[in-house]
Amino acid sequence: MASIEPPITLEQQVVMMKKYVLFRQRKRMQDFLSYAGYFRASRYGKYLLSQVGAVGRKSKQDELFQLYEFDVNLRRILNFYCNRVEVKFKSAMSNACAIDVNDGTFYLDRQYYTPSKAERDAKKRKHNISYFNNRFFPDIVKKESDLRRNIVKYPELKEYRSGGNRHHNNLPVWVTFSYVEMGTVTMMYSYLRGDLRKKILDYSFGKGRYTKKDTELVDTWLDAVRNLRNYCAHNSMVVGMNSSVVLLDSQDQQSVLTKDNDLFSRLYALKKLLPKEDTKRLKNDIMKLVKRTPIDVYLLNILPQNWEALYDNIQTF
Repeated sequence: MASIEPPITLEQQVVMMKKYVLFRQRKRMQDFLSYAGYFRASRYGKYLLSQVGAVGRKSKQDELFQLYEFDVNLRRILNFYCNRVEVKFKSAMSNACAIDVNDGTFYLDRQYYTPSKAERDAKKRKHNISYFNNRFFPDIVKKESDLRRNIVKYPELKEYRSGGNRHHNNLPVWVTFSYVEMGTVTMMYSYLRGDLRKKILDYSFGKGRYTKKDTELVDTWLDAVRNLRNYCAHNSMVVGMNSSVVLLDSQDQQSVLTKDNDLFSRLYALKKLLPKEDTKRLKNDIMKLVKRTPIDVYLLNILPQNWEALYDNIQTF
């Protein structure tokens, strides 16, 4: 039988926070914990404690509150640009594929997918095929069906139900994409046939002559943005985050991507996938936030000291 973890009172939570930061005003910490909760607050406390070597001392509670506020505002910025990537890529995928195969419901047809993902490793190949057949494809079919059948939740889709003008039709991809989450879209892209994956990149970025390697790069960038979006959507701490690996574009110097799974690597992925005008706005928004925050973003190793120069050196995909 699993052990039961007893709950801790608010007063106990206040005492436990002393492991991470120094404070005397228990009321302020109590108010903070009653809002944020101990687990969430302790993540920020642990991060500050991990930076004692850089800072030279244990942090005070004001720095905890300031770090939390910085993280909240950073998430607001990042969530906006993650949504920009999501909308852009959904449009590119639905338009490029539907036009190329002349079928608005292509996503419900197995012939447009490569269940193995063209993986050479036998074990990974087997896993991909199994996941496609048992999880991904049945799930996307079910989601489309649920959208059409749920009258209460999706009354606007009445045309595709009994009595509607299109009740014999499945939902076209551009309709389904208005409701499904980004994770489904990125997974769909990873399973699409190679020729369609390249068509999407050509539609989205317009350079043409994309290779299989290019589509694999985009897989990691999309996954990074999806993970970042999930962090933001669930109010998880992005400061000090470590997530999925981002692959380096061959156009970029290795020095541009110092780490492949940290917060800056998410900015790398965003710049690769965002419309050009948005890449400049993203940088400016973060610069403004860093400038007005009372905490030292660089001393706390939240971003590289030269992140602006690194960001500028990221080449357009």
